[in-house]
Amino acid sequence: MPDERPREHPIRELLLHGQHPFPADMAEMIQRLHLKPNAITAEIAMDAYDWERGEQLDRGRKKLLALCTQHGV
Repeated sequence: MPDERPREHPIRELLLHGQHPFPADMAEMIQRLHLKPNAITAEIAMDAYDWERGEQLDRGRKKLLALCTQHGV
């Protein structure tokens, strides 16, 4: 029987349900940022929909890397 659970935000899908809506390197950065309070910003949360569709990935990687550097993760 298929999973009837409604879809959630792609970041929640990754962090709470173990789904993989992003490339592995981006998922790893998101998981590290999740450990720091307020590191995942509203802008990142909105961008995640593009990344889930495979759009703006290079730009997203740069944003995530900058946040990881900023937060020391």
